[in-house]
Amino acid sequence: MRSATLVSAGTLAVALNVVPSTTAVADAIQRSGTQHSMGLPGPAGATSATSADRDRGPKGDRGPKGERGPRGFQGPQGFQGAPGVPGEEGPQGAQGAQGFQGAPGPQGAQGAQGAQGAQGPQGADTLETYVVAGPQGPQSTALCAGDDVATGGGYQGFQTLIGEAVNVSESAPVGDPATGWQASATVGEVIAFAICHDA
Repeated sequence: MRSATLVSAGTLAVALNVVPSTTAVADAIQRSGTQHSMGLPGPAGATSATSADRDRGPKGDRGPKGERGPRGFQGPQGFQGAPGVPGEEGPQGAQGAQGFQGAPGPQGAQGAQGAQGAQGPQGADTLETYVVAGPQGPQSTALCAGDDVATGGGYQGFQTLIGEAVNVSESAPVGDPATGWQASATVGEVIAFAICHDA
């Protein structure tokens, strides 16, 4: 009869999934009768599996990507970093093409008048000349005035008949030194000119 009481107390502990306490065992023995002696508690019953020991189901699909959140506020400007080490000087580049000529600049202000220069040496005497003309005819002579000499001369031809060509046979200075100029024509007429030096 004692064994049956102890078995009933152990069975009750397994069904409740708790370790039977001293009070629960004493209560079971009390209901069996006060004339019986109390036995030792039985071993702890098996516990049910916890949620951590259960089989996990398969991993679900990854959900869709959420919307992009609003842009955050701009942070404060950072401190300026230390200057870097200067780089090595590169090779000299090729000479570029010559540029276009620029527009002329504005005219500058007139400079101050310079000092008068030293007087140069006296030059040679200038040659004062004048021209005289002789009469028109088959021969014409132009003579200089007084003792003046001729430095050159010439002539101008004229037709005496329409369509004929003037033929001059002579055009030369007169005298030695020359004091005039003379011209002669075999066909037509001439006027002689003498360039005279005013002595």
